[in-house]
Amino acid sequence: MKRIHSKDDIVLAGLNIILSKGFNATGVEAILKQANVPKGSFYNFFSSKEEFGLAIIDRYVSDAAELFGPILSDESLPAMERVRKSFEILIARFESNDCSKGCLLGNLSLEMSDQYEKIRERLEQSLQIWTRALSGLIHQAQREKTIPADLEPEMLAESLIAFFQGALLRAKVKKSSEPLQNFVHLFFDRFLAQGK
Repeated sequence: MKRIHSKDDIVLAGLNIILSKGFNATGVEAILKQANVPKGSFYNFFSSKEEFGLAIIDRYVSDAAELFGPILSDESLPAMERVRKSFEILIARFESNDCSKGCLLGNLSLEMSDQYEKIRERLEQSLQIWTRALSGLIHQAQREKTIPADLEPEMLAESLIAFFQGALLRAKVKKSSEPLQNFVHLFFDRFLAQGK
């Protein structure tokens, strides 16, 4: 029986390779080989590698929403504990791949933002989704009086993401999750804990 190849097979294979090697270093042939898909299949689903890049970003964001949705909406936990847990889950994922793959959004932001405008725009949209999710919880934490009311929620959310991405970059270079653990400790045990 002939195997039916899907767009999803190609996206998943490509996502895994691009997380390891980067977008520019990953050729279409390597993606198809990993997906065990015939050569002509790529262009049946994608008009260009740029369109493929957009598809992997969408898949990554969709998977992240599935992973973090239950945590971020868990009303049994205080809002800032949910924010902290979301970062701790990301750190655990990073540790599980020997501190090598990083975050697709951060990786592609560094590599692709100046090369493909549509990819830069999609990355910005994706980071804004993350920012809004954290910002809503930060605002809730202010109502719970667990962090200072004078902090601007969106600014704090963007700063958490920026610091996390920087710590992730350092962790990749160090091959250690220590910078990520320091990020969690400094923000959640020190800086934000002092405002209670």
